[in-house]
Amino acid sequence: MATTVGGVVKEGRVVPDSPLPEGARVEIVLPDTPPNISPELQGELDAWDRASAEALNLVERLAREGEADDAR
Repeated sequence: MATTVGGVVKEGRVVPDSPLPEGARVEIVLPDTPPNISPELQGELDAWDRASAEALNLVERLAREGEADDAR
C-alpha cells in the first residue's frame, strides 16, 4: 500500500514533512495547481524567508569578521 508524505522544495531539494526510511524508493508527483494560501499566510511565509536570508547574511558577515580578527 502506498504512503503519501508531503514536503516542499527548498534550494532545489525535496524536503519531506516527516522522515523517510533510508533507501526508500520515492516518486515525486507535482499537483496541477499550487495549494490555496491566504494572502495573510503568504505574507507571513515571505517575511520568514526574508528573515532567514537576513539571519544567514548576518552569520556569514560575523564569521568573516571573526576570520579577519584571527588573522591579526
